[in-house]
Amino acid sequence: MADEARPASDVKMEEATARAERNPVPPERTKFDPMEKYKLPVTRPKGLDSKRGLSGTLVPLMTNYIKVHRKSDDIISQYRIDFIPENVTIPQRFRLIRQWATAQSLAQADYTYDRSNILYTGPKGFAKLGQALTWEGTLDGSPVTVTAQQVKSLDPRNDDEFRQILVQLNTQLNRFMENEMGMVRIMDTCFDPKKRIEVRGQPIEIWPGFETSIGKYDTDALLMSIDQRFRIIRRQTALDVIKDAYSSLKGRGRPDPECQAEGLKAIKGQVVETPYNHIAYKVDQVDWTKTPKDTFESRRRNTATGAFETVSNSYADYFRDRYNKTVSDMNQPLIIVKPSNKAMRRKRDENILLIPELCNMTGLTDKMKADFRLMKAVAEHTKLAPEPRRLKVLEFVAALNKNGVIQEQLQSWGTKYEAELVRLQGRTLSAFPIFQGDRKIPDYQRADWLTGIRSSSADKPGNQIGNNWLCLHFGQENTARNFARELSIVCRPMGQNLAEPKFVDVGGSTAQHFLNAAMQHGHANLALVLAIFPDNSVDRYSAFKHQLCCTNPCITQVMLLKTISEAKSLKSVATKVAMQIIAKIGGVIWKMQFKFTEPTTIIGIDMHRDRIEKKMAVAACASWNKDMSAYMNFADLADEDDGVHDVVAKLVKQAVDKFKEPNGVHPNHVMIYRDGVSEGQLPNIVGKEIVKIREMLKTVVTPKPITLTYLVVNKHVPARFFANPNDPNTPGGNPAPGTIVDDVVTRPFRYDFYIVSQTVREGTVSPTYYDVLVDDKKMPPEIMQQCTYMLCHMYFNWPGTIRVPAPNQYARKHAQLVAVNLHHLAHDTLFNKMFYL
Repeated sequence: MADEARPASDVKMEEATARAERNPVPPERTKFDPMEKYKLPVTRPKGLDSKRGLSGTLVPLMTNYIKVHRKSDDIISQYRIDFIPENVTIPQRFRLIRQWATAQSLAQADYTYDRSNILYTGPKGFAKLGQALTWEGTLDGSPVTVTAQQVKSLDPRNDDEFRQILVQLNTQLNRFMENEMGMVRIMDTCFDPKKRIEVRGQPIEIWPGFETSIGKYDTDALLMSIDQRFRIIRRQTALDVIKDAYSSLKGRGRPDPECQAEGLKAIKGQVVETPYNHIAYKVDQVDWTKTPKDTFESRRRNTATGAFETVSNSYADYFRDRYNKTVSDMNQPLIIVKPSNKAMRRKRDENILLIPELCNMTGLTDKMKADFRLMKAVAEHTKLAPEPRRLKVLEFVAALNKNGVIQEQLQSWGTKYEAELVRLQGRTLSAFPIFQGDRKIPDYQRADWLTGIRSSSADKPGNQIGNNWLCLHFGQENTARNFARELSIVCRPMGQNLAEPKFVDVGGSTAQHFLNAAMQHGHANLALVLAIFPDNSVDRYSAFKHQLCCTNPCITQVMLLKTISEAKSLKSVATKVAMQIIAKIGGVIWKMQFKFTEPTTIIGIDMHRDRIEKKMAVAACASWNKDMSAYMNFADLADEDDGVHDVVAKLVKQAVDKFKEPNGVHPNHVMIYRDGVSEGQLPNIVGKEIVKIREMLKTVVTPKPITLTYLVVNKHVPARFFANPNDPNTPGGNPAPGTIVDDVVTRPFRYDFYIVSQTVREGTVSPTYYDVLVDDKKMPPEIMQQCTYMLCHMYFNWPGTIRVPAPNQYARKHAQLVAVNLHHLAHDTLFNKMFYL
């Protein structure tokens, strides 16, 4: 049960041992400290005078931040709160704290409680609590002890202690959203179920919400970021999903074990939400032997004697008594959720049992994602244009400032939220020319140059394929021939001679049919295998890619039959596939003029978790020419998170050594763009990964030491920027590609900047955040920013700018293919091919 009391202490030893074998406790970690979220490490390189660039045209912008004023310099007391017994739930803790505060004559405005073990008070609260206080109360008839012990006095004038005050400010804001505005907190976001959006004709509803955070930024200002988020709830219970899958086989007369296996397949790995406490769980198993009628044992204290007693209760009765939820189907199985790592480290290793009828499904299924009408309906509500998004943020701020209870508490703590969004100055860089050979592409000023490249030769079209390729299909030869013909036509102007292939009807739709055909008709000079799949079966795709990427290496291109069946879009599809093929065989479609004056390699690094092999796939994509248009690819598997740092250093070493083969020298400068790093991982990046990379670079024999530049790339940031803030007719537009923000909403202890590098057809554009951790070259900020933006032009799978530097996107594609489909490293002979596109 999610909130069930723990079993009696006299559990047999063999039962405890069995549980330990089933759910082994993960290695001990340092206990989580809420402060960690606000202990932002200082990563600004020493000696950096200014991080602001100079190039570009100044543009006025508005952002989704508001100023927060803290007028009081009063000392804040931080208390540790302990409960006996310890296993009280979060809702129970809030009830107890309210009782405890009332008993101490503490008004609601006198304290801030973080729903765990930390409580803050100002001078007024400290006068009533002192340094320590113990209180005896009751919960549901059972005695409970609450102990408050002062652990710190926080002075706002001390920088280190002020970071802890940030915890109080954010905790207080979360309580406002939950308690005074009636929002529901799920992870770091508060959603408003009262404003749920029901999508007409669709089995889903959308909960709007906001993710907020108060922090200290450049110009020494306190700012609150406000980013709108959405949560999709399906009007479908876990029981509906299990029943539908079970019945689909039962109706065909299949035996119960097969039907149960189908029910498990449909629900396993899905995320469900329990509406009675708004907690999300990931389903691990279905227990077909248990029903809501079954009972479990828990311990309750006898109010008369004070002794603990073991009592028995059914799951159905538990939910009725605890949450006022009635179960209608008493024969349904129960869902099993394995305890989290955090719970197991606390020795709470029992599985959680949930009743499917009381669990709502979340997110969208693959079938839903393939439904164009549904996705369009969802996008209408979730992909907000800049002006509606700006107005929603202002509406939220107004709700905070108009709430009397919130304002009373803010005044008590000397805090004020401004009503207007922060304005700032950004810079938009001039467009950088793109070349094919010596020819400048005409449309480079726009962030889309497809028209400019499809009628002229690629910079380097790669080895000529000729007729050394196969086209595999299943009973659709006319469609296959039409597409191959169109592909040959569009390849010709790009400089690639694609003659007629050998067409092979594979005789079936399974992966084995396609693989048998490829093996039977393959030969030593085979350059490409084009496979036309009847549908998007993941199993078929994975088996096909594994064979031709790991065992019998060859460049492959997989197409869906429906994608190439529309005559009116055939040319457009063929053009994009032609670009992919040229890139995959090692060609260069376009190039740019970078400003490096010495041998330099730019390396993009990303990773993806392999949930089958239980490892982390780490991939690196490294440039080896001066135009940053030719790349080498490396990957490896890491057993655990700490092992990733060793693997990254190993891949960088491979890239540096391979750079010498075509160039005759090692690079003098290594520039790394590191993706896949959260804020909490930065200390390990600085203290472990960069140290290992530096140690590795020292082992390379060069005339002078190799210099390092290391940037962290973060796509998932709350910041949004709105253009035209001073224009009453068109406020809140999207900034132009190449817009840079390196002040006001950046951090004083970082060398950081934002770039809006891409355009979007709908919704609000998301900037990408860059944090420079190392810069041995001491490049001027504008050169660093220009280089980063130029790299966003070099992704050959899209004739336009993308959100991140191209080496990062290549590395991401490589890591995803290894982790999701191959579960194995690709063959070494493919290291200089973009086989993963």
